[in-house]
Amino acid sequence: MSKLDVGTLETCGYVNVPYPAGLRAKVYDAISVWKDFCTLPNDTKRRISYSGDTNVSGVGYELKLDRGATKDLKEDFHLRMSERSFLTKEALKIGNVATTFVEKALELNELMVPVIQEFAGAVETYFAMPKFAQDVQEKHPRALIRFLHYFGDREPADEIAVPHVDKGGFTLHLYESHPGLEYLSYEGQWKPIAFSENETAIIPAMRLQYRSNNRLKATCHRVVANEGSSKDGRYSAVCFVDFAGTPYYDKVRAGRLQDRPAGFNYKMPFPEFTQLFTTL
Repeated sequence: MSKLDVGTLETCGYVNVPYPAGLRAKVYDAISVWKDFCTLPNDTKRRISYSGDTNVSGVGYELKLDRGATKDLKEDFHLRMSERSFLTKEALKIGNVATTFVEKALELNELMVPVIQEFAGAVETYFAMPKFAQDVQEKHPRALIRFLHYFGDREPADEIAVPHVDKGGFTLHLYESHPGLEYLSYEGQWKPIAFSENETAIIPAMRLQYRSNNRLKATCHRVVANEGSSKDGRYSAVCFVDFAGTPYYDKVRAGRLQDRPAGFNYKMPFPEFTQLFTTL
């Protein structure tokens, strides 16, 4: 039985979990190559395709330079172990930096399993959610690892990632090059998400709110620039974890979550909330 205390998921919207040294070291290795990848010319990076549908995030490279009130200026790379063949083939279009990055990023998949399963077991027990750990394990090959690079040339206190909730199951944070990740409290205040050398954070997303019958809320969060990231940019890595047995957020019909008001889901009645989902 897990000794992890997940009660803060309900009271404040996230929980700190132990961050194994071996996993952290491998994340740092992958981030180093990700930074090298980001220095490549944009036309070179764009040779890697992005494959996926609207409701379920795809895999590959994205460059987002369109400006807008709810749009982030960034580049990102999505990876799934289940799409290894596609990702390897796409990386070969560029060569060594891309193939090394894909290899090192996908190494994280199995290393994350103990962290994810301990969390899932604790949630199943604490919140009385039968089969939750089993359903998480079933979907693990489709866990989505995302590496991000938010561009610099901003001002301190700028929102470099606009307020939003994640559409999947729950989000494991793997790396933050600078402080600035904040969550919206249930009282409407922005507060920093705490990290330490030996701990990281997990936040609930939309499908966990559905699975828990609204007991756990998908946590609204944003990233704010500080003196360092406003000039140098910001690198981060997360893992979006999904699970079987739960509908998906219907982005086609319900729209982008970034376009909804911050905290829109905190007080939404469950029958209304369920109307945002599809079984695909």
